[in-house]
Formats: sequence, structure tokens, C-alpha cells
Amino acid sequence: MEKILIAKNVVKYYQVKASNYSEEKKILKAVDGVSLELSKGETLGIVGESGCGKSTLGKTLLRLHNITAGKVIFKDKNIYDLNHKDLTNLRQQMQMIFQDPFSSLNPRRNIFSTLAQPFKIHTKLTKSEINLKIDSLLKRVGLNPGYKNRYPHQFSGGQRQRIGIARAIALNPELVVCDEAVSALDVSIQAQIINLLMDLQEELNLTYIFIAHDLSVVEFISDRIIVMYLGRIVESASKDELINNRLHPYTKALYEASPGIDPKNRKKDNVILGDVPSPINPPSGCYFQTRCKFKTERCEKEYPPLYDVGNNHKVACFLYEKKAIKHES
Repeated sequence: MEKILIAKNVVKYYQVKASNYSEEKKILKAVDGVSLELSKGETLGIVGESGCGKSTLGKTLLRLHNITAGKVIFKDKNIYDLNHKDLTNLRQQMQMIFQDPFSSLNPRRNIFSTLAQPFKIHTKLTKSEINLKIDSLLKRVGLNPGYKNRYPHQFSGGQRQRIGIARAIALNPELVVCDEAVSALDVSIQAQIINLLMDLQEELNLTYIFIAHDLSVVEFISDRIIVMYLGRIVESASKDELINNRLHPYTKALYEASPGIDPKNRKKDNVILGDVPSPINPPSGCYFQTRCKFKTERCEKEYPPLYDVGNNHKVACFLYEKKAIKHES
């Protein structure tokens, strides 16, 4: 399949003050050497706890944040080499749906004004043509076109997210990053929005990066899944492979922490304790070793590579070193 996006060793560091009482600067490692590929028309899920760097990764892939190192290739072009004009043109093809459907909409603009903005910037359509486009967009996301003169506070959370989706697909993009697009919504509304996203993907041939902290939601919508921990990928596989053969202790713990229909039948062998370590001062060796019951002395000294264990399944854990496929160099 055609590769629409390729990220190579993406790094995003921030300089932050050591404390409120010191001018000393420290480095926060939000994304720490992530590589991935995305095929046209597929959905890549990115999952992990809060603070693992998944949202920062999504924004760097769209050049909403500048990267510290690495490359992001979109349709054979490194987006970080583009000038302002070329990047503006690229914005039509790469869009984002944000987590909070209220704060992502300007409260002083009515819905018509919000949805008209992309057309005014990137097209030469007349006002009447834009009006017809907006009516069509609102119908496509399940809203009444008669609502276009209303303001964001007059809509429910689910309706506001539908408006956000309409804005994202207005210019017929090829890639849409969904950054926690359903996490702020009630469960019943989450299902409606996910179904809408899947319908739009089929209708418009969209490619998604779907970011969330709930593994069960990611498994439902994704074709492939990446699990992140403290800025790095710890496991990646197809959806079916990950459902049937979770390997990394962190991935297993995420699944067991997800709410289920029958929690009595859920194993608790891999429940992890404690919080995610600070990305300003990550542990030595494997970042997960401070919370892993399988850790060894080697884990405290070395960070494991992503071992390919077959079936396009990769895991960053020394437990699977002997099962790794050795590729010819």
C-alpha cells in the first residue's frame, strides 16, 4: 500500500525551569526517537497513559510543534523543509480534530464563521458558494444546517465535536489526526462520534491517526496500534495481533485497566502501581523498569530495542530478545 506518512526518529524536547525558585533549565523529553509509517486509507491508533507524549507526537507530525530532531515525510516531502507558502498549501491535506470540542472553537464566532474560515483562506469561492458548502458539511456530520448562525455555547459536547469534525474535513484532507477526539464525551456519544469517523473515512477515503488513552476504543477503530510510554514506542502491531497476543507488560496492564462488561473475569496479573516517571528525569535503562515486576539488572542499565517477533509485531522488552527475528543487514 502507498505510504502517505513516514516519521523517522522524531524527537521533541522542551527546555523547562528546574523549579519556581531556580533559573536552571532542564530538558523535558516529550517524544524521544519515534519512527512510524502510515499507509493511505488506514487508521493508526496511538495509545498510552497521560503524559506519554502521544498528543505531542500527533502535533509534531502535522508541524503544529517544531521537532528537535528527525524527519516527517508526507507524500514524499519532508514537511520541516517546506517554506511558509508550501506549508500553507499542505494544511489543506493535513488536519486535526482536537480533544476539547469547546475550547477548540472560538466562542465569539458563530458556526458559519468558523466553518467559512478554511474556504476563505484556501479557496476563491463566493459567499453563496461557501454557504452551500457549509450546509453540505453540517448535513454530512449529522447537524441541521439551520444551526449555522448559532454559537458554540448553544451546542452540546457531542454537537461541538461534530462541528470540529466538519471543520477538519472541509477542504477534503487526506490525513486527519484525531487527538483524544472522544475522551471528553459521554460513552454513548463516543460511540456515535466513532461511527461518524468511520463512515467519513469510507466515504472520503481518509487516513487517520487516532490518539487515545483507552485501549478498547483504539482497538475498535484502528487497523494498527502503537503503544507509547514516556515518549517512546514500547509495542506496535496490527489490531488483531495486539488483541490476541499482547506482549509488553505495559500493554497488558493498559488492557487490564480498561473498563469492561464483566470485570470479575478479568485477570489482574499485570496491574502496575505508581505513576509515570517524570520525562524531565526518566529512569536509567528501560523507562518502564521502575513499575515492572519482570525487571532485571539489565533493564536498569540498558534500554531495549524494538524487537521484531514476527507478523509485523514489535516490542521493546528484553523478555522477547530470543524470539526476535534477525534481519540481514
